[in-house]
Amino acid sequence: MNKALEGLENANHNALRGVLGHINFARKVGDSEIPDERLRRLISHFNKYRLLDEDFEFPDLLGAAYEYLISEFADSAGKKAGEFYTPRGVVQLMVRILDPQGGTSLYDPTCGSGGMLNQGYEYALQHDGRRLSLYGQEDNGAVWAICRMNLLLHGIPDADIRNGDTLVDPKHIEDGRLMRFDRVIANPPFSQNYTKRGIQFGDRFRFG
Repeated sequence: MNKALEGLENANHNALRGVLGHINFARKVGDSEIPDERLRRLISHFNKYRLLDEDFEFPDLLGAAYEYLISEFADSAGKKAGEFYTPRGVVQLMVRILDPQGGTSLYDPTCGSGGMLNQGYEYALQHDGRRLSLYGQEDNGAVWAICRMNLLLHGIPDADIRNGDTLVDPKHIEDGRLMRFDRVIANPPFSQNYTKRGIQFGDRFRFG
């Protein structure tokens, strides 16, 4: 399965670069590892179904299922889930207030699993039928990979999502300046600790 994931990432380098390579089905924690029999049952189960958009009740079913699993994992993680997941109802309210328009750009500097970007994208499509250009940055590498996969399964392979600390090392730079966007949406990790020195950009970046 590790080789299959590696092949999948290599065959879809632009969309999946860095997203699947860290997954290791042979990883041991202490003396425990996933038994081969369990992996065989997993493969056999999914081999029963053809997971193509035209086989589903609606074309975004895979994306919806993935988002459901993220929310279930967030619920079980308790308060720590706020690092990567904002409840859907809160996101929908924020997007309606922001009112992103198709043909413009939307940026989330603390994008977590990508729910706000995805909701903004769907909102624009529903209101005027045009796509948004999506940009985001996420500090946690594992959550960044979840975000990339989430947007990909929702049919958004071209979102520009970067991995890194937005305050200390912003990745979206254009001509030596921080990039500007038409709309910005975020639920920052307010509990994360910073020092004043840690977010000093010095002469490297100019705002404006």
